[in-house]
Amino acid sequence: MEYKRLYIAYGSNINLEQMANRCPNSKVVGKEMLKGYELEFRGVATIVPKENAEVPVLIWEIDGRDEHSLDKYEGFPNYYRKELFEIDVNGEKKECMAYLMNSGHISPPMSYYYNVIKQGYEANGMDTSYLRAALERSVYGQHSDEFQEELEEDDLQMKF
Repeated sequence: MEYKRLYIAYGSNINLEQMANRCPNSKVVGKEMLKGYELEFRGVATIVPKENAEVPVLIWEIDGRDEHSLDKYEGFPNYYRKELFEIDVNGEKKECMAYLMNSGHISPPMSYYYNVIKQGYEANGMDTSYLRAALERSVYGQHSDEFQEELEEDDLQMKF
């Protein structure tokens, strides 16, 4: 029997084109909200536990070759580790794997990388406000809510 696994994407692997190239056997099985986690940029995306937070995620079905390709891309096990999550997938509880960063500090992503993720969000009809909030936190830090409200997307693009 062929090996299949559910994989949670929250960063650049939400991008359909990128995943088609990297993991040709993968297919989208749904989009969900992962509760209790927040998207964070440490140059690249990761998710971190945070009470009362949530992250839009895309659930992929991958096979062993796809997972091997993702392991290489994610720098597993040194840069990213794998964690298992119980998540509702189309109304059914399923075990899914996600890559989480092992260490690092909050820092803004490169604009190209951010846009790859943004294209993925848009193509999958996901709410980009979560992505934008993570970007703002990476640029301005956690405690600048008043300032962030005045911020326009264009201002943000010029900072990185």
